[in-house]
Amino acid sequence: MVRANGARSARVIQVIETKAERGLGVEKDPVREITQYWSLEGKLLAERDEDTQFLCDLVTWESKRLAKIIEDSIGNQ
Repeated sequence: MVRANGARSARVIQVIETKAERGLGVEKDPVREITQYWSLEGKLLAERDEDTQFLCDLVTWESKRLAKIIEDSIGNQ
């Protein structure tokens, strides 16, 4: 079993932080502020969205996607 022992390293790097509004303004998709972090080359590195429904939907989608990848991988062996 692998146990987390904290960070192995840390460093300060330059990134671009943007803040924007997201959402349709309805009950299931409220307008909210999101924060994104970009590399200086324009690559999206991370995004912070506080909407719990969005996060639950994203986790569900990703779980189904990974389950399909595993099933396909097992089926191809």
